[in-house]
Amino acid sequence: MASSMLNPVLVLGGKAIEKKSSRTGELRRSGVMPKLDPESSTKPGSGSSAVSPGASRRKWTLMGSAFVVAGAAIAYQPWNASSVTHSAAPEIEVRMVDVQRPVLTTSSSVVLPATFRPWQTASLAARVSGYLGAWHKDLGDQVQAGELLAEIETPELDQEVATAEASTREADAAVLQAKAEKTEADADLKSAEAQLARVQSELALARSQLARREKLVASRVITQEEFDTFTRDVEARTAIVAAAESDVVRRRMNLETRMAIIEARVATARSRQSNVDRLRELQVFKRIVAPFDGRVTRRTAETGMLVTAGREELFVLEDMSRIRVQIQVPQTYAMQTAPGVTASIRVPESAMKSVTGTITRTSSSVNSASRTMLAEIELENEGLHLQPGSYAQVTLNTQHVNSSWTIPTNTIVMKVEGPHVAVVDEQGQVELRRVSLGRDLGSRVVVNSGLLGSEQLVVNPSDDLSTGQSVQVQPSSGNRLDLVQK
Repeated sequence: MASSMLNPVLVLGGKAIEKKSSRTGELRRSGVMPKLDPESSTKPGSGSSAVSPGASRRKWTLMGSAFVVAGAAIAYQPWNASSVTHSAAPEIEVRMVDVQRPVLTTSSSVVLPATFRPWQTASLAARVSGYLGAWHKDLGDQVQAGELLAEIETPELDQEVATAEASTREADAAVLQAKAEKTEADADLKSAEAQLARVQSELALARSQLARREKLVASRVITQEEFDTFTRDVEARTAIVAAAESDVVRRRMNLETRMAIIEARVATARSRQSNVDRLRELQVFKRIVAPFDGRVTRRTAETGMLVTAGREELFVLEDMSRIRVQIQVPQTYAMQTAPGVTASIRVPESAMKSVTGTITRTSSSVNSASRTMLAEIELENEGLHLQPGSYAQVTLNTQHVNSSWTIPTNTIVMKVEGPHVAVVDEQGQVELRRVSLGRDLGSRVVVNSGLLGSEQLVVNPSDDLSTGQSVQVQPSSGNRLDLVQK
């Protein structure tokens, strides 16, 4: 203790004092600073050289400084010793962490964007060309099925109808003429057939007479000249019968021709009548009427405007009594989305409460471009609060095929090897365990493998957390083993 008190360098351990002591030693060794000997400094006959009064004052000043430093070192020693004693045995600090346990879930929900579509919509355009004579319904008007919306003037169409009707009347007259000719041909045929029957009977009589004359000429009752006369009469009548038969055939063919002409003219008349009917149907489209009950959501019709058939969209009519909520479901949730799945629909900008519905139908096919499946939800819209075309958010409550564990997303540590979690055992030791992740549920993630369900997972683990490190769980941390089924 005495030696430490006499050595200010050991006591303080300070760099400034150590440098000053070293400098004093060097001055003494070099003879610049004499030793502290009062006798030698006062005796004129000593071996040292005479010192001037100024040099003597400097020596006493240096000596006073040395004593002050030594005193400060003695006063400082007890504090310094206690400090050295404490630093030699530092106290180890244990890290406090929050933990969460995995949660067992059999269902999950996902929020997807959706669009309101009307139950049915129609773009009404003109089917005939002309000039718009008048329009009767404006934007936002509620209309009933069959109600008149606008009228079109069609002078050209009206002229075409008149021409077609005249052509139809001409075709009908031609049909009547053909039928009259057919009746005449039928009468001619009957007359030819009667003539044929008459000559055939005369031929039969002549042949019977010739047979009797043949017996008489054999017995020489009549002469040979008389028999030859009867023979030539039979031959003449045979030729007459052949001519009558040819006339019957000709008249029968004429009758069939007349019948074919009638059929052709009847077909022509029907064709022209069909054209008239078509033009009259087009005249019906001069009146634009509502195809169903709905509301006019667009009007471009103006009085006097030139209208071309099938080109201008004059009105857009939408049936808003029911709403179709169309959702593009990602492929991840497509298998669990089917008719009957419950959903909650809300409009973010509206103060209206969320509406609950179920999936009505799905396309059952994933679009290869967007990797989504179209699903629809039908909603009643009696008060017309839901507006078609609006953006909505749909929360689908999908079911898992098998129950699985979910963990908070803030317990996952992403490393090069893959996702890990920091598991705290009963002894407070940390284990970095690799896990396989499944569906992303937003604030939680499904774990496919790597967990048993009873683990304590560190929340917001830092990068310097390593396996084997000791930690202490916060008393208020949610570390109870609760298997909650959502």
